[in-house]
Amino acid sequence: MTLHCEPCASCHSEAWQRVVEGRLRWEEQSYCTAPQTAFQWCDGGWGPPPPRVRERIVATEGTVRLAVGGPDGVPLKAVRTMYGLALPQLREARANGLHATPVEAELLRGTRSGPRG
Repeated sequence: MTLHCEPCASCHSEAWQRVVEGRLRWEEQSYCTAPQTAFQWCDGGWGPPPPRVRERIVATEGTVRLAVGGPDGVPLKAVRTMYGLALPQLREARANGLHATPVEAELLRGTRSGPRG
């Protein structure tokens, strides 16, 4: 059994996010289907994914620009809590918006009060 392989045409790698019981969950899986290889690896966690995983999700799904704060934006507290932003980062998100993955946007929009559109 081979525990790893060099990347080849039979190698597959996937990363995704979803909302589970109101919380952000990320997963990633890599495997190779080459006959001489028996390789599979997976990882996952709660909250925003590590940068390398998020980059793969963004490459596949893109981002959604969200307004932060104010009557039409997602609540500042929700953004700060989800991403663990420091106050200067939060001020920048408020001024320029936030680029969230579609699943992150879905979760953050769910925390917004008032009409949804």
